[in-house]
Amino acid sequence: MTGMQDQVYMKDSMWFGKIFRVLFWGSCMVGVCCHAAYGQEAAERRDTLAGARITSRYDRNVSSTQTGLTRIDSRRFNSGYAFMSSPDVIKTLQMLPGVASGTELLSGLYVHGGTGSDNLFLLDGVPLYQVSHIAGLFSSFNTDVVESVDFYRSGFPSRYGGRLSSVVDVRTRDGDFEDYHGLFSIGLIDGRFQYDGPIVRGRTSFNVAVRTSWMDAVLLPAFAIANAAAKPTAYKPYPDKTSAGYTFYDLNFRITHRFSMDNILRFNLYNGMDALRYKQIVMDQAYISGHGGSQEKHYGPDMSRIRLNWGNLAVSADWTAEPTDGLHSDIVLYHSMNYGKTGFTVREWSWNDGDVYGTYDDSNTSWIHDTGLKADFIYDAVPRNRFRFGMSYQYHYYAPRSEYSVQMTGNGVEDTPETDLTSMHYHSHEAGLYAGDEINVARWMDAEVGFRYALFGTSGKTWHGFEPRVSVKFLCGPSVSFRLSYVEMNQFNHSIAAAYVDLPTNTWMPSTDRIRPMHSRQFAGGVYAELPMNIHLSVEGFYRTLDHIYEYNGINGLFPPLDTWEDSFVEGHGLAWGGEVEAGYSGERLEVTAAYTLSWNFRKFEEFYYDWYPDRNDNRHRVNIMTTYRFSPKIDVYCAWNYHSGSRMTFPTQSLGDTGHDNYFPQEFYTAPNNIKLPDYHRLDLGINFRGKTRRGYEKIWNISIYNAYCRMNAVFATVEKDSDGRLYGKAGAMFPVIPSFSYTVKF
Repeated sequence: MTGMQDQVYMKDSMWFGKIFRVLFWGSCMVGVCCHAAYGQEAAERRDTLAGARITSRYDRNVSSTQTGLTRIDSRRFNSGYAFMSSPDVIKTLQMLPGVASGTELLSGLYVHGGTGSDNLFLLDGVPLYQVSHIAGLFSSFNTDVVESVDFYRSGFPSRYGGRLSSVVDVRTRDGDFEDYHGLFSIGLIDGRFQYDGPIVRGRTSFNVAVRTSWMDAVLLPAFAIANAAAKPTAYKPYPDKTSAGYTFYDLNFRITHRFSMDNILRFNLYNGMDALRYKQIVMDQAYISGHGGSQEKHYGPDMSRIRLNWGNLAVSADWTAEPTDGLHSDIVLYHSMNYGKTGFTVREWSWNDGDVYGTYDDSNTSWIHDTGLKADFIYDAVPRNRFRFGMSYQYHYYAPRSEYSVQMTGNGVEDTPETDLTSMHYHSHEAGLYAGDEINVARWMDAEVGFRYALFGTSGKTWHGFEPRVSVKFLCGPSVSFRLSYVEMNQFNHSIAAAYVDLPTNTWMPSTDRIRPMHSRQFAGGVYAELPMNIHLSVEGFYRTLDHIYEYNGINGLFPPLDTWEDSFVEGHGLAWGGEVEAGYSGERLEVTAAYTLSWNFRKFEEFYYDWYPDRNDNRHRVNIMTTYRFSPKIDVYCAWNYHSGSRMTFPTQSLGDTGHDNYFPQEFYTAPNNIKLPDYHRLDLGINFRGKTRRGYEKIWNISIYNAYCRMNAVFATVEKDSDGRLYGKAGAMFPVIPSFSYTVKF
């Protein structure tokens, strides 16, 4: 029954994906036609308005109080480089100091010694749990609608809570209230369409953007042609049959209504989905003794099938207002859902008095639903003070499920499937109350002092934590400031994973009476300067402790155990410190940014090792250099070089035992976890935009991007080998050579 349910589920997903793609390409054509009918006069008026819009590319304001804050506007994400044709928010953040990227090409974010699952991702104030497509090749944030991103590595304001390492606050933009705008782009693996404009001119606007892959349009016929072209041979009279497909989509939709300039209501919808399917049929053969000593050949199909689905849904209503003079409010009511569904089916044929089939079905599902309310207030009517206060409440519902079944069929008999089912349910409540005051102490000194009180209850256990937040800024003249900060954070949600890669096999679990909330403390300080000739410079340092973090201690595999997950994860501590230097120049044509990070990242899990040892992402040295240059209004180029010390892995240092006997496994010994360093990592990325005009006067952009331009084969994994003398040695493996990509974009 489970296999049939999964099959129906996959068919529904496939049909939904097909319908979505039809609607996507149809909407692209309708949008282009409607906009063309709108007339040249509206296009000219739009150009005038767009030319008057001024935005900041990269805010390093000396007057800001927070340490570790980077503000990025939408132009930064479309500056000339787009991996696999799609500009990416997370890959842009990976180029900032203090951030480790983890496995190459994936959207990992390991900030100041973090675990990767301790980053708070907010989309218009709504938390998201899984923010990657294609297992992390790029993120779920569509840059066509992104207005800005606030990225905090330290100095977190009191209004943020629930995660330990960083805050990625993504804000999308309202639709235009006066004119219509649109964008259409097609690239190496996906297509994008965005359209916005007024519903009621001057009052109500909309903004819609969709992104979907067209890989199925290539994969499905390619496998069909390959299967049809496979010819029978004497060795294999029945060729193997293989089919595979992958698709994803993103949908962002917003309606904005202005009751007045200080009273605005927004409705936001985000939905993203990935679906991967793979199926292979291999004809197995058996030899059966016949008459006179002869042997008869019998054939039967072996089948293996993989089905993966994962995604997010977020719906919110956001009301911003100014109830009285000096009081500003922002109230958000939302519901978000994250799901992951994986299915593995193997059907084996054997000859045993006739055809007999054994079907093994492994299905895993992870659901987490959040319903929440946030209320943020700013009161700035008191001179030299700006009060921020508010509250938040979240209801969490966790519903992971794992099912394994075995069924034998054949000879006209169908056995009852033997099923092992594990299903768990957690209902949790999380609340937060915060207050803070931004104080102008003196002309040369500002401070932000506040706190956050967090409360979490589940399964008859209630956890709470007090989180002080302090940031102080000293002005050393009009262009130089010195800042200090101290923050504490608690995290009540735990990512339960048996592998380091962000896969739909991972699931989220709450803190329980046996699993404590994770906790961190961080000190940070730095000097920030705006120097003559448009040069900026910042030097930051940090020291951070992590307590009650968890590591998997079970058997290697894709699926962590659900019924014994509390026993399969061990508790430990983390310690990280380091310094970051960033300098840059911003001119009319040339922009250059160079950053260097020196950091240490250690762990201590007494079940693994009695002392501190390096974390797998302990990249001691990290260098990022980014350059953009505009040759003319028609051509601009991007160049980025990335270097970091190699990641770490655990390597056996000694092997004992007689290896001369068959089926004998020698005993291996390790000095410490993560005791060797992989080769250093470096690569060069290039991108170029060719801009022009279509015959209708719309802007067109050809983008050509090259990932890993000089084809450095960086180590992604390593294996342990043994030479002829029985000595152990490591062998690193690489996967990603130079990868070119392109895209064509029309803005109308």
